[in-house]
Amino acid sequence: MGSRIREVFARAKSEDRAVLVAYLPIGYPTVETSIEAMKAVVAAGADMVEIGIPYSDPLMDGPVIQNAANVALTGGVRLRDTFRAAAAVTEAGEWPRR
Repeated sequence: MGSRIREVFARAKSEDRAVLVAYLPIGYPTVETSIEAMKAVVAAGADMVEIGIPYSDPLMDGPVIQNAANVALTGGVRLRDTFRAAAAVTEAGEWPRR
């Protein structure tokens, strides 16, 4: 586990609370909308954002994530969009939040 992640978990533990991790797939329903949603969950207080990378056979993820991955891939999402999302989430606030 990276030092930033350890820091987030340690802070939450010292505050006697759970860590709020938001999972959002890049590209659902569009790349731009998904990035805006990621920035919104940071602004709303999420401790971390897990950026889901769509792939062609997400069977173990269940029907909701399968559908989101399908929509994202059909919409043309690319791996480079994930890096853009990560940069946007980082820029949305001090990361990890203090």
